[in-house]
Amino acid sequence: MNPSRNDRPAKSRDSKGLKGKTLHQHHELQILFDISSAVHSSPRLEDVLLLALRAILRTLQFKMGAIYLVTETVGSRWFLSLAANHGFSAELVNSIQMLTLASRQMEKYRHKAGVTWFHPKKLVFDDLRRRMEEDNIHEIICIPLTAQRNVLGLLYVTNDGQIQIRPDRSEFLTTIGQQIGVAIENAQLFESVQRAKTEIEISFDAIQHAIFIIDNRWRILRVNQNSRMVYGAAGDLIGRIYPEVLYAQPQPVPSCPVQECLTGARPVQREGPHHRWGGVYSYHAFPVMNRLGQLERVVYYEKDVTEARKLEQRLQQTERLKALGTLAAGIAHEIRNPLATINFNAQMLHRELSLSSAQTQMFSDMLLEVKKIDHIVQQVLSFARPRQPQFLPNQLNDVVRYCHDLAKVHMRKASIEVVLDLSEEIPTFILDFNQISQVIMNLIINAIDAMGDGGRLTLSTRLQQDPSAVLLLVSDTGPGILSADESRIFDPFFTRKPDGTGLGLSISRQILDRHGAFIEVNNAPGPGCTFQVTFPLRGNTETDPNPSKSE
Repeated sequence: MNPSRNDRPAKSRDSKGLKGKTLHQHHELQILFDISSAVHSSPRLEDVLLLALRAILRTLQFKMGAIYLVTETVGSRWFLSLAANHGFSAELVNSIQMLTLASRQMEKYRHKAGVTWFHPKKLVFDDLRRRMEEDNIHEIICIPLTAQRNVLGLLYVTNDGQIQIRPDRSEFLTTIGQQIGVAIENAQLFESVQRAKTEIEISFDAIQHAIFIIDNRWRILRVNQNSRMVYGAAGDLIGRIYPEVLYAQPQPVPSCPVQECLTGARPVQREGPHHRWGGVYSYHAFPVMNRLGQLERVVYYEKDVTEARKLEQRLQQTERLKALGTLAAGIAHEIRNPLATINFNAQMLHRELSLSSAQTQMFSDMLLEVKKIDHIVQQVLSFARPRQPQFLPNQLNDVVRYCHDLAKVHMRKASIEVVLDLSEEIPTFILDFNQISQVIMNLIINAIDAMGDGGRLTLSTRLQQDPSAVLLLVSDTGPGILSADESRIFDPFFTRKPDGTGLGLSISRQILDRHGAFIEVNNAPGPGCTFQVTFPLRGNTETDPNPSKSE
């Protein structure tokens, strides 16, 4: 049956309506595609916001727009800051930087009905309101930017295009807001990851010990700045097998912490001498497992603890000295009293008795030995109860020259060449002239005794910059110190000299402790030995009469 003529216009109208609706939907999809392409062209939040705003204004033909992002919520108020804008003058932008809204107003933006149209008269910014009136703009659209029902920000646009957007298209605008909201969330997550990565890298490089990340094939994957300073540039380290870097050989050394960690898949901690640099190091190796529980990497770090261990030894030595000092003081008093009686009676007998020459010599020898014993007792008492130093501004170079002059004759008799290498940069600082002279004389006499007949003695001073300190070095060309004795030379009563008391270095260390200084020995293999005295300058200047308090 053929359709009547009256039915044709109705069908034609339906066809045109369907075609118009299809074109309208196609236009909206094209707009969403353009916005999506814009916001996903960069992972940076700043770019996402600006590209999104420009895409919306371009596709919907709006003249002005602004995006505000939520910065914080305090009580019932939400604080938002301007993150992107278009069409505003610089002066206007400065006046609309911050926006504060009530919580109830923000809550409604969570719902699909969150898109709102309002008149510029409701704007809280006076300058912006006047600008809207001047441009004859009568309507503003606010589109919430949401992701997972969380409001991340608000998009404001002026509804001043050739085709004005009406409330019947709120669902379309809500979709735009959700699309931009998801892009903002992704960009914020990206920035958060980048920020965390940067913080980790900064922290990784800030650690003042060498750190290596090594895979299970021995390859070095990453190193920190300290590793690069010690072992070489990153380009020379990354990709190499770790034994070549750590040990300068193709295979690990016995008891290698990295190898033990790789084999046992458990943390390893060890302390001992460094294979390449010497000194005492603390070694740590930590396993890193993958999701299957298999060892994938090892984080290895090493720390130079040489100075810390020396300090511990000095502290232990100090405690031993205190105990020995108390004991020695008691013994010295017990010896000195009867010794004084022996000395007095011997002198009386020597004067009153008629003695033969042989007997006179015997009394002389006896009195001489009594004096030796008294000298030893005096040294013990000096060790047990050292006198308080008299701190005054002095020049260390002057003290060294004074000691050199005192020992000059002795050194000439022993055919010892003396080299004075005194830095002119040494500042005046606080010290006890007599006590430091005692320390230097003890080191000079020990060096002369060690060299015997002939040799070279070098007395040097240096200014150290970091940390700020003055160094005194006493070097000789003698046979050096036995390695077995090196840890005992500062112990009281330890000596290899037939006629020594073993108190010289102990008393010297005691004096230096009171000065906030310290002494150490450099006894490298081969002939010669160097004693180094370090005087820290922090808190030890002409204006500070008591340096020990600042240490």
